[in-house]
Amino acid sequence: MKNSANQRKREAALQTRPRLSAIRLIYTREMRDQLRDRRTLFTIAVLPILLYPLVGMLLLQIAQFTRQHPTTICVVGRDHLQELPPLLSDAESFEDNLIDDATRLEVVSYEWGELAETSRQPSGSNDIDNQNPIERIEGMTSRWVRDGVYDVVIVFPPDFAADAMRLSTRDAEPVEKAELKLLFNVASDQSMVARDRVAGILNKWRGGWVRQRLASSGVELSVLDPFHVDDVDIAPERTREAAFWSKLLPFIMLVWAMTGAFYPAIDLVAGEKERGTLETLLCSPALRGEIVWGKLGAVMTFSMMTAILNAGSMLVTSSFVFGQMGIGPNGGVGAPPMGPMLWLLVALIPLSALFSALALAVAAMARSSKEGQYYLMPLMMVTLPLVLLPMLPGTTLSAGTSLIPVTGMFLLVRALVEGQYGHALSYLPLVAVITGSCLLAATRWAKRQFESESVLFGDGDQWELGMWVRHLWRDRQTAATPTQAFACGAVILVALFFGKLAVTEMPQSFAGIVQLVLMPQIGMILAPTLLMATVMTTSLRKSLRIRMPHWTTLPIAALLGITLHPTYVTLAQWISYTYPISEQAAAAMKPFADQISTAPWLSVVFLMAVVPAICEELAFRGFIFGGLVRENGKLRAVLVTALMFGVSHGVLQQSIAASCMGVLLGWVALRTGSVLPGMVIHFTNNALSVSLERIVDSGNPVGNLLLTATESGPAYHPLWFIVSLAIATTCLLYIAALRPAVDEQSADRLVEGTNVEDPSLALATV
Repeated sequence: MKNSANQRKREAALQTRPRLSAIRLIYTREMRDQLRDRRTLFTIAVLPILLYPLVGMLLLQIAQFTRQHPTTICVVGRDHLQELPPLLSDAESFEDNLIDDATRLEVVSYEWGELAETSRQPSGSNDIDNQNPIERIEGMTSRWVRDGVYDVVIVFPPDFAADAMRLSTRDAEPVEKAELKLLFNVASDQSMVARDRVAGILNKWRGGWVRQRLASSGVELSVLDPFHVDDVDIAPERTREAAFWSKLLPFIMLVWAMTGAFYPAIDLVAGEKERGTLETLLCSPALRGEIVWGKLGAVMTFSMMTAILNAGSMLVTSSFVFGQMGIGPNGGVGAPPMGPMLWLLVALIPLSALFSALALAVAAMARSSKEGQYYLMPLMMVTLPLVLLPMLPGTTLSAGTSLIPVTGMFLLVRALVEGQYGHALSYLPLVAVITGSCLLAATRWAKRQFESESVLFGDGDQWELGMWVRHLWRDRQTAATPTQAFACGAVILVALFFGKLAVTEMPQSFAGIVQLVLMPQIGMILAPTLLMATVMTTSLRKSLRIRMPHWTTLPIAALLGITLHPTYVTLAQWISYTYPISEQAAAAMKPFADQISTAPWLSVVFLMAVVPAICEELAFRGFIFGGLVRENGKLRAVLVTALMFGVSHGVLQQSIAASCMGVLLGWVALRTGSVLPGMVIHFTNNALSVSLERIVDSGNPVGNLLLTATESGPAYHPLWFIVSLAIATTCLLYIAALRPAVDEQSADRLVEGTNVEDPSLALATV
């Protein structure tokens, strides 16, 4: 009997296991359909070959166009420079020893008296006549720059030479420095370029003037230049070229891999919905997993083809264009070393698979190709920062950057291309684990999208606000829906974002700290949660998951919070080491930390432990968790609430630690079916965090047994760390063995299957 049961289980497992032959058949079908589409072939193969040469020709034309426009400069008050070191030559240009490429400068100079008379208007207006010459000249020269007559105007007032010479005299009385005006227009790029060039000329003129005065005073000029710096670049030419291309090519390939995955994914899912062929495919003997893998392979193929063809075409074109324009190392760029560049193809495989899985999952939500294209921008906005982050100066491969999806792979490839094999291989396992985990999660998400009939064949009726509001009130349930939970989280995070922008400086008093903490906690986290729970659900207590668990759960939760705190502190220290806090951020947070350390202890515990534990847990592990856990969304509820909980903290290091703690709190909330144990753990953790320094300073024997003072602050003894970790593990095993007071999944199914008018009656029977 037992053997027959095991045999049936093996047969059932074999029936649900994807078959390679079915996947290959679906893959061949999708590739054949896509290759028959002339638009797809043009986008994948023809467009990259034509696009980059055309763009290169345009860049060369633009470069030639920009070189045809010299900088125009006007000098007013030339007659006030006669007693000073020479600035202008007879040809009304700057002296040759002040600028090397004077031929690209067009200089026009005016004498002061000539321009003062010209600035009078023919109308003889009294207002103009009453103005002094300086005001009239400044008004005229400002109009010249504003109207684009000249890019820059230099104005030497009448007393400029006298003040400058008086300051140059050794026994001169203290006077204000001589001042000239440099007029430019920040709204004009040409004017900004001219301003920088003229500022360099004037600085060189002033430096020569100073050297001349020092020489006349008997000072040896060699003391001003005691040594010479000779820059020597020891990197081989091929290494410099590899470093240049390693920053550019991965970015191009990743962007095109992402773009090349999305449009085929739209056609393979949303396009089939429009053509009516998706239903036929789903009714075939092929499993949903086989359909997903087949479509994923086709999308991935087009993603890689798009990236490779675009990168190859851009590579050939840019090598020529950059050389003509003098961009890159040594004024030009040669072809990249093809051997190291093969690492790009290796990294392109998992990244194309990741982008393809994401695109396939997102495209499954679209009911038409037009709607699917609307989803491209959100996906691009979420993914592009991960691609742009490695382009920032100073971003290198490290333990911290290796943990960032896509970014870690980008930096790993760059290190391999530049020949840093030892450095790259040391972080390869970490990057591989992160990339593999993201790929697995994206693939599972795509598979779940295809297994959900509501996603593939959702209601296509048009949305009306009035009908939506009536249904919202009429169809209320005891817990939020997943959509309402996501909406609540979005409202909270957006409100916190604008609330942080409103804080321009850190309060310098404890009263200001109280306002700074209570405003977001009550006004931006708790208030939206209570409002949505009141309006959108029938039971405030059940929607917030305020249920009394087993009587032993709350003491175990308190013990877990105490014994888990040493691990949390160690995690926070590791995060701060991996992602160091900038000096600016540390200086900005110092007034907050000083006020917290000197304020009354009970007030600090209430403000930093009681209030966040209540407000944040009711929002994230209460209303939002209760909505996301429905429709068999246990993993979704734990991970999404943890991510929202982490992002709500604002500071990167604190957000990462809070996200890790949020996973634990979500798991506890799932096992206990209540928000109360999470409140206890949250309160205990925060209360200990703000009390460690006071415990060490108090000299309490128990505190001295567990804690020690270090240069970086209070730290737990290693022995207590090991003991506390063992106790915390025991508490977690106890919670894992608990049975929730309410089975929310069964309650959800009962609500969906009942015919009673009020869903709360069905939930009450569970």
